Amino acid sequence: MTYLNKSVIVIDNSDLLYTGEDIDGTVVRGTEASLILLSEQFVKMGISVDYCNSTQKKSQVNGVNYFNKNKIIKNKQYDLAIVISDANEFRRVSSVKKAVFSNSNQPIEKFIRKKQLFPFLKYKPTLITLCDYQYKKRSFFTSFYGKKTIPITVDPKFLNIDIDQNFLPEKKVVYNIRSNRNLDRLIKIWCDKIFPFNEDFKLYITPNLIDYKDFHKKNNIFLRTIGSRSEMIDEMKNYRALTYLGHKSDIFTLTAEEAIKMCLPVITFGIGSLKERVTHNETGFIAKNDQEFADYTIKLLNDDDFYLDLKSKMKNKRKENNWEFIAHKWASFVLNE
Repeated sequence: MTYLNKSVIVIDNSDLLYTGEDIDGTVVRGTEASLILLSEQFVKMGISVDYCNSTQKKSQVNGVNYFNKNKIIKNKQYDLAIVISDANEFRRVSSVKKAVFSNSNQPIEKFIRKKQLFPFLKYKPTLITLCDYQYKKRSFFTSFYGKKTIPITVDPKFLNIDIDQNFLPEKKVVYNIRSNRNLDRLIKIWCDKIFPFNEDFKLYITPNLIDYKDFHKKNNIFLRTIGSRSEMIDEMKNYRALTYLGHKSDIFTLTAEEAIKMCLPVITFGIGSLKERVTHNETGFIAKNDQEFADYTIKLLNDDDFYLDLKSKMKNKRKENNWEFIAHKWASFVLNE
């Protein structure tokens, strides 16, 4: 199927300054990276893509045209307009079809508080959710004109690395989420149940999320260094697991998907969307309580053969990146009549 002469515009109303050149930096987060990668895949399919945000420079990166959202030509009609969360942005553009890329669960009271009700009624967009958990959470009143789940996937960089099946990292795990989501409870489980088992165990966490007091150092809790996407990949190779309980606000948990693609098991409670990311006993472990969470973590850290066996299974099931499939789902759903 050809999509020649089709056109898409992506609008990000945030204050972030970025283009596709910045995808490897620290400014671009999961949502922005996903839409950059989706846009680049559209271009490969023959679709013209304009990507508009707060950038002050006009450029073309991998075929995608980037410019400031205030420079959108209103009398130019696109086949599809995609906005990130805020339906008010449709006022800037003329398009045949409209879609809201939703990166939150947004209950009805927040939907109204964020002034989304009127623009949804006016512009009649389709709501795009990223997983079944989010789809079920978004009520009818926040998706009047339909909703559809189209997932995202990882940056190809996470699949282009070679996995050394026999490499045995130090006895350390990581929490690399950018926000404080049940981190206090993770630290309590670590201090009460995991670290006392073996004082060689180490936990690395994202800086600036908690008040880093001296007792953390006494329990082998260290701060990670925040770097580029490529630097994070190099960092992640040296851990045995991602330890993240999960949170009700998680609507895809791209961090977990990235870890799994790197053959890094995820230990979790399966809160939010994590039940969809993690397959128990195959790509990690879904614990029922604090003790189970501690036991799974200790097993991966303390039993080298157990860790290497799970890593081998994950490597054998490692799937190819699938942005082409995802872009075709978008194109067939929204661009075709």
